[in-house]
Amino acid sequence: MRYPLLLLSGVWVGCVVAALGYCIISGLDFYAGTIGFFGAIGLPFFVGASNELIYRSEGSLSAYAAGGISRYFTILIPGAFLVFLGGIGMMLLTLIFAVFGGGQNAILMVISVFWIFIPMVFFFFFYDTAAVLEEKKVFSSLLRSAEFVRSRPFRVIGFYFTSFILLVVLFMVSTFIVSLFFAGSMVIDPSLDANALFNMTVEEQQALIGEDGMNIVIALYGVVTGLFTVIFLPFKAVFYRRHVQGIAEQKQEGMMQEGVVQEGMRQEGTLQEGVYDEKGRWYKYS
Repeated sequence: MRYPLLLLSGVWVGCVVAALGYCIISGLDFYAGTIGFFGAIGLPFFVGASNELIYRSEGSLSAYAAGGISRYFTILIPGAFLVFLGGIGMMLLTLIFAVFGGGQNAILMVISVFWIFIPMVFFFFFYDTAAVLEEKKVFSSLLRSAEFVRSRPFRVIGFYFTSFILLVVLFMVSTFIVSLFFAGSMVIDPSLDANALFNMTVEEQQALIGEDGMNIVIALYGVVTGLFTVIFLPFKAVFYRRHVQGIAEQKQEGMMQEGVVQEGMRQEGTLQEGVYDEKGRWYKYS
């Protein structure tokens, strides 16, 4: 790997996921909430540091640390704003569903999540890369992300689809490894059919797998999420930089062509030079 420090983002995410899963399985809800909070608070540092290495094309520890510190709030603040805005939207939709839908409904809650967060993720997902690769300010990065998505909607959809396929493949591989590990050690009651296994509660599944087995599953999923993070962050940054450069080159080419046309018209004497006043009236230069 050209930039080995990029692995640190995966280590952070993997450790947070593994610790969070362990606390949830063990019933340590308070510690799970604390770990989740500090995991989310610390993530902008690693995202900014990883993007900074790609932006500078430099893999030194000083560049990594400087990027994580200098880009921290430009990534944290817009992200927190989006989460807050999404939470407010969900609360409003929940209130509307409660008033007009006859009370709480799990399906309506899921629909509200899709209505709120899917458009937000789709348009503002690249704000962190805009904040680093184009040095955008706190809220300018959100507008830049939306502009980038509008200019390349189908390619952005392809990026999301590719990332989803990568995540599915990694989890399928991890599930296969888990099944190989438990194939000879876990004894399943032959009276249980497939339907009964699928309808088991979380507690029943934990009892079937055992404590050691659950710890292995949690650790493996932590490794998978960490590996996905290591691959995904550079992929996202390179995708954004390549297409932003393409947009800039198209604009520059268009300006050059326009300049050539104007120069030709000027030489032919067909280009009329003048100025518009504040009321939109044209005054030709004499």
